[in-house]
Amino acid sequence: MNRRLISTGVALFLIASIPALCSAESHPSTRQGWLLGFGFGGGSAGFSGGGPSTDREAGAAGSFRVGYALQPEMSLELYSNGWAKEMSSVTYTLSTVTAAVNYFPGASGLALRAGIGFGGSTAGSTSGNTTTTTSDTGFGLTVGAGYEFRVTRTFAIGPQVDYGWMTLDALDADYVNLCLGITWYFIPKS
Repeated sequence: MNRRLISTGVALFLIASIPALCSAESHPSTRQGWLLGFGFGGGSAGFSGGGPSTDREAGAAGSFRVGYALQPEMSLELYSNGWAKEMSSVTYTLSTVTAAVNYFPGASGLALRAGIGFGGSTAGSTSGNTTTTTSDTGFGLTVGAGYEFRVTRTFAIGPQVDYGWMTLDALDADYVNLCLGITWYFIPKS
């Protein structure tokens, strides 16, 4: 993908979200039951393969989460985030899939997250009708933080930052992503 196209898309998404953020926080940050969330943005990744680390590369970023709020201050989740970039006609991706804990201190929208699980990388290219893909998996972890502005009783939006790290057979890699996250809470009606 073109870096300018990604930057423009992220900027438009953030601008379109301003009205929702301005009207947010009129609802309490209630967390209970199931939740589902997505994040979209950009990030920076670095690679090392037995030698010195490469320069960091900017790329697209995203996240997915599904979980259950055990109590208003804590949720257990399947949390996945990743980074992607096309370089020299090859699309590179890095991602982690983790069992994560989200901690929400106090009644505010602050969220702190940590997860441990799997990390993976893929590199894929297409030439004519032939697609070539290589992949590698190993140990991965993620930590992050964000802030949720409650737009409705069951819908929140806000910034989030994630750090992902993985050690694979061929390389070690890490990325830092900055995304706009959206979350739906499936809160039973009182």
